[in-house]
Amino acid sequence: MRDLAFVAVIEIVMTLFISYIIIYTHGNRDKFNFKSWALVTVLLVMMASMLNSITYYVATARTFLNTIVAVNFSMLSMSAAIILIFWFAISKKSFLFNQKAKNTFILLLLWNEISMGILVYYLAFGMQYPSGNLGLDFLNFMSLGINGYLFIIPMAVEMAVFLITVKPRSSHRNILLSLLAMAVLSPVLAGNTSFVGPGLFTEAAAMIIFMTILFEMVARGKLTLTNREMSDLSYLFLIFVLMTLGIFLGTVFVRPFGLSWSFFAASMVAGMAFYFKSSLNDTKEREKRLGWGKNKKFLFWILSASLISEWFLSAAIVFHFYVPAKPGGLGNLVSFSNYLGGVNEFSPLSMLVEIPYFIGAVADTPWFWTIMGLEMSTLVVIRMMNVQWKEKKWNLILALSAYWGWTVWFQSDWWTFLFGSSAYKLPLWPNIGELGPFLPILVFGIVFSYVIFAVLALLFGRRSYCSTLCPSAVMYGGTLGQSMISYNYESKFSRKHIGSRYKDSVLTVAYNSWIIAILFSVISYYSVTSIPGLTIFGIDTAGFYTTFVWNFLWYIFFVSIPFVGMSPCRRYGWCSTGTFVGFFSRIGLFKLKVRSPQTCVTCPTKDCVTNCEVGLGDLASQFIKQGYFKSSKCVGSGSCLQACPYDNIYFYDVRDYVKEKIETK
Repeated sequence: MRDLAFVAVIEIVMTLFISYIIIYTHGNRDKFNFKSWALVTVLLVMMASMLNSITYYVATARTFLNTIVAVNFSMLSMSAAIILIFWFAISKKSFLFNQKAKNTFILLLLWNEISMGILVYYLAFGMQYPSGNLGLDFLNFMSLGINGYLFIIPMAVEMAVFLITVKPRSSHRNILLSLLAMAVLSPVLAGNTSFVGPGLFTEAAAMIIFMTILFEMVARGKLTLTNREMSDLSYLFLIFVLMTLGIFLGTVFVRPFGLSWSFFAASMVAGMAFYFKSSLNDTKEREKRLGWGKNKKFLFWILSASLISEWFLSAAIVFHFYVPAKPGGLGNLVSFSNYLGGVNEFSPLSMLVEIPYFIGAVADTPWFWTIMGLEMSTLVVIRMMNVQWKEKKWNLILALSAYWGWTVWFQSDWWTFLFGSSAYKLPLWPNIGELGPFLPILVFGIVFSYVIFAVLALLFGRRSYCSTLCPSAVMYGGTLGQSMISYNYESKFSRKHIGSRYKDSVLTVAYNSWIIAILFSVISYYSVTSIPGLTIFGIDTAGFYTTFVWNFLWYIFFVSIPFVGMSPCRRYGWCSTGTFVGFFSRIGLFKLKVRSPQTCVTCPTKDCVTNCEVGLGDLASQFIKQGYFKSSKCVGSGSCLQACPYDNIYFYDVRDYVKEKIETK
């Protein structure tokens, strides 16, 4: 490592220079005129071109030609800037700090930042990984210059100065702070692979905190934005996706460090450009403010982008800590696929199976469940703090306990850890625990679990599973999930499935889900016990079915809630366990009852209907007709009880049945 004291001096001087330029141009934008703009343009072009010239001169052989190139590049850049300013002056156009002027200013800032990062990196560490290919060497060198504290720290300081000087409104400030945190806590901060592991967690923490705050604001209707702010927020999530994609690519293609992280470097620069541009575009002018959370397309994008970002980070964590890296990037992908139980060889046909399986297998890892679960669980806790109904609080506590105790921890490869990879595959369990091997003696215990679910459904209804034990209870049970209930009646597709009865098309889906689950489970069982090779391109059939349905399709339906309505897994029949417990709930003791049917007759709002998680549109009519409501679709979430303005609805289950029998005797 070279003399860092000299490098530090350059960094400090350049950071102070850029910071002063930012304060000078935006401290009082009303007084920023043509002379000021011309001066700033000349200074920024001069500084950036000088940095480029010096970098070229010190990084190449000391020849007369290279010296001429270095000197003339700076001179030509300055000449171009002066000609542009002179043309603007003689054109006699009134100067206005419009969008073109803003974009020019942002590009000059980025040019200076990148140039400084490359120069100080060379002065500190010299050139690394020369391949003889000029394009690859330049890309590698630029990536090394941007991915590290020598670039990130000055960038963060200047972004902070920009934020303080421009002073955007509070909603916009949160957007910018999140991007600043993602940049500062990036896994390349130390500039080498030693920090990648801890950096993955710091990056995940920054993203989780921001997304939780945003989702809560959307859920409570507090986030009202202008069209410009909506656009900025959408671009921000795009930046999140690009940054996490860069982290994933950089982690998998881990050697050489610089070249493999070039995509992340590009996303960092794009994020910085977006940061400056959105800051400049933020105004205090009065514009029409909209309830952002009710916009279907925007909410669909936010849900999709958040899950995609979580997936990339989870995949990077899993690969970094569990998969032995090889020198070749494609070899790493094959190793990653093998670790997840995927195929060994790729072909165009096998990719149709491997891609959704690979995506689903990562989504079934404890890391994905943890990252996503922290966001959704926080929203559940926030809802619990505002729920007055004690039974619902206990229901949410049980749901959180089941999620973290079973889904995240207990299911984390524990079968493989206890019994080894050569044990039999699970034959008849399409949802929980199906991906791990188990011993034949455990078959009775697994099948008996269905008996337990049936008994619980008979006594307490479908809520014993769908609103408590299933991971979906956490996804739907928070403030964000509750805010999306309205899509049950806003979506055209969802309105076709309103009511207590399943349509024939849904029943067909339910029957086929059971048939396929049992068929694939039987094939899986015999592929291990007696007929090797009964697989789907080398992937276990039961494992593929469950991974595809619950860790791939489920998330597609979840982000599509604005278009298909709330609780799609509960309403459209493809959750085989849900339809199983729904059947026993229908013939069991559980029902929704009302204290006074007449109250439902005179109720002007029918809030119980509009707040039902599964869109039971005939709730009120059954209450009026028979005083109670029973349906295999009812998951007992209690939203209708809480929404009733007259406290007229209550749960009836085995507790009430026993109480009645005792009172009768």
